Order: sequence, then C-alpha cells, then structure tokens
Amino acid sequence: PSGCGKSTLLKIIASLLSPTAGSIFFAGKNINDLTPETYRQQVSYCAQTPALFGDSVYDNLVFPWQIRHQQPDPNALVADLLRFGLAENTLEKSINELSGGEKQRVSLIRNLQFLPQVLLLDEITSALDESNKKNVNEIIHRYTTEKNIAV
Repeated sequence: PSGCGKSTLLKIIASLLSPTAGSIFFAGKNINDLTPETYRQQVSYCAQTPALFGDSVYDNLVFPWQIRHQQPDPNALVADLLRFGLAENTLEKSINELSGGEKQRVSLIRNLQFLPQVLLLDEITSALDESNKKNVNEIIHRYTTEKNIAV
C-alpha cells in the first residue's frame, strides 16, 4: 500500500533519516556508534528515484572505486551494464540522456560495485518494463543465494 512508510523505514535503516524513537542495530552494534562510511559500505540503499551525479554513467560507476582509492576494470563495468540489459555505449552517456529505468539500473549497478552485506531496495524496478524487471529480479535473487547478500 502507498503512503504507509515503507520508504521512510528503509531510509531510517540506511541511516539517511534519524528515527524519532528507538535505535537501529547492525551486527550487534548501534549504528550511531559506527562511522557513516563504515555502515554504508555494509548497508547499501538504492532509491526508487536514483540520485545520479557527475556528467556521465561512467562517473557514477567509478565513484565507489574512487572513494576506496582503487581503479575499476572498464571491461567489468561494461559487463555489468550488459548483464542489466544496458548497451555497452551507456558508459559514455550523459546522465541527462537516461530514461527513468536506465537511471534505476545504473544506480543499482553502482551500489553493487562493492557488495554490501545488506542491500535495501526501494521499488527499484518501478520504471522498468516487464522484461527488464524480470532480469533485475533474477540478478538480485542470484546475489542473495550465491553471494549471501540480504535484501
């Protein structure tokens, strides 16, 4: 149902909003006792309306690598795009050229560059056609079973 607080709850768990009461614990620790960077590397939030930045898809996909002072493999980035049903040339596209569904998939790919323990997904397939929804859901299911990510 719409308007019952699902997105708000996910944002609280992701430490993007503060709870009005109570505490959030992760791995036995209050998240307020963890640095935001440490927590967000383990608990990743993917919004329904993704926040993309920089000029290009490439800028978004290399960001997780840059903050860790590492270099991505461009071929692996292209493989990620193809796996999620995006063309190879999407890497060079401006974020302003992307459809809503493309933005959702780019955001998800960015969040999966370094696998978190928990992946919080807020209606990430809402702008996708049925074929792409099925593909994304199958990929997420594989991540949960093969990589032990909680969704």
